Amino acid sequence: MLQQQLQQHQWKAFRRNPMFERNMGVRIFMCISLGFLAVELFMIGVFLDKLLLKVGTYTYAIDVFNSIVLYLFVVDFVVKFFWKTNQSMQIAPYLALPIKRNRLYNFLLIKEFSSFWNLFWLFPIVPFALKSITPYFGFGTAILYILFFYLLCVGVSLLVNFINNLLNKSFWFYLLPLVLVAVPCVVLFATTIPLGEYMQKAGDLVLNVQPSIWSGLFMLLTVLWVVNLNQMDTAVYRELQGEKIDKASSFSSVAFLDRFGAIGDYMNLEIKMILRSPRLKQTVLAGMFFIVYFFAILYIDMFYALRTGLGSYNTYFFGITTIGIFGITMGQFIFTAESSFFDGLMSRKVSMYEALKSKYVLYSTHSLLVTLLLLIPVWHGKLSLLLLVSLFFYTVGPIYFMSFQNAVYNKNYLDLFDKGTMNWKGQSGTTVVLSMVTMFVPVILVAIIGGIFGETATCMFMLIVGMAFTFTSKYWLRNIYKRFEKRKYKNMEGFRS
Repeated sequence: MLQQQLQQHQWKAFRRNPMFERNMGVRIFMCISLGFLAVELFMIGVFLDKLLLKVGTYTYAIDVFNSIVLYLFVVDFVVKFFWKTNQSMQIAPYLALPIKRNRLYNFLLIKEFSSFWNLFWLFPIVPFALKSITPYFGFGTAILYILFFYLLCVGVSLLVNFINNLLNKSFWFYLLPLVLVAVPCVVLFATTIPLGEYMQKAGDLVLNVQPSIWSGLFMLLTVLWVVNLNQMDTAVYRELQGEKIDKASSFSSVAFLDRFGAIGDYMNLEIKMILRSPRLKQTVLAGMFFIVYFFAILYIDMFYALRTGLGSYNTYFFGITTIGIFGITMGQFIFTAESSFFDGLMSRKVSMYEALKSKYVLYSTHSLLVTLLLLIPVWHGKLSLLLLVSLFFYTVGPIYFMSFQNAVYNKNYLDLFDKGTMNWKGQSGTTVVLSMVTMFVPVILVAIIGGIFGETATCMFMLIVGMAFTFTSKYWLRNIYKRFEKRKYKNMEGFRS
């Protein structure tokens, strides 16, 4: 009964939120996008058994999957760490009622079982398990395997919640997720430990429904559940005591940028704002996932087979996204990032044109550093040098051009100290649609050209168009500045609301 009432309270809080109608377009668009993602994952699951048999060394597809499933959970951990936010609710109003705190905490933890972050893996796993397990082990074993996999996903979510709470206490706890991700990768690339064989044998225990493997899973979930309960109780106690810790970054400036005058000053301010804003910092850190993934599809046979099996579109999409992730994610916040103090900026002698140039230089510099990093797979013959150079200019040229143009229309207030990368505050339906158009339309265009004329012609197209936009950046930046000046009071009104 209490659980049902708490769910009703959360639904009413969600429905009565002033941002509900205002961001309805965002919610509808995200539901449509997630629907397409679910369909794509389901189709991958349907054909995954055949793909695994081609790239694996085992007789059965499920054995190949079990040998690499640990790295799938590493990816799951990274995705949840950067994008997933802890379940939360306003605890204080309930403390005056005769309700035990643990019942409130358990309500939040139970919601993990219905969280999108744990359900989306079922779209590829269910068809794959039914196709690869049922003919050999039976339908019941396939269902138990899916349940086991799902409970492991919930365990990963509880682990991410635990680590996120630790990060609120000290910056040094960032080493913990780094170690959790680095150890399996080091074992894979730098040692001769047959980790895949061990994982395959553990998968056999699940397929044979051994009580020991299920007992270990329930013990793991119990431990994670208990430590999360203790952490939540401590967090509420500290909140009620009014104890808040300001974790402002100690970053001062990059001395090297001082020699660039006003442009360098603006770049220093931009870096300082990102490092001191949890919202922007998490958004930028989440972009590291694309760099890791792009290296994975270049070096790991499994990911390379997936990439080639899905066509050249993924090559262009992840190449452009990897090189331009900083500018693509931050481009929509070019003006709204300063929305909380924009009136103060306009009352001073501040050149918004110089600020625009500094942001473009900063984003392009990040793209250049990522491009230099990608020279490693070029040296190993995993990537074409012409393709890499073309992707760089295509990104800092037309992609950034569209991203900066779209920022003019975003007039929503952005809370710099809000948390969570899957947070749509500060965005409207129009800006989300325009951002998606910026990410997908140029990639679809080059994919079509590549399918008709080949990779070399596509690279030349991206290189010529990219250089044209890059070398004329001062003109279209001036155009953006003039357009923003015409509607800045309209935008400022939106910032205040």
